[in-house]
Amino acid sequence: MKHASNDLRSATTGDLGDTEIDKSGAEFKDSWEYGINQIVQLTDAIREGLQTTARAYNETDSAVQQALAKGIRQGGGTGGNTGASPFG
Repeated sequence: MKHASNDLRSATTGDLGDTEIDKSGAEFKDSWEYGINQIVQLTDAIREGLQTTARAYNETDSAVQQALAKGIRQGGGTGGNTGASPFG
């Protein structure tokens, strides 16, 4: 899409010929660029959301690992007692 957008950006509407075609081409070019910019903004927002989600997942995973390690160190994970909670 970016390649097509770059081709459109470098073309002039005068390259198309007839005045009506030129006008339609200019309108299409504006709409196309607007659409591409909308896609870029949305995909940037999705990327940021995924990065935030990944950070939260990693933080939660680390917290669970630390809590489990703490529980095992305190004896909560020994002796076959499956009812013991490593969280306190």
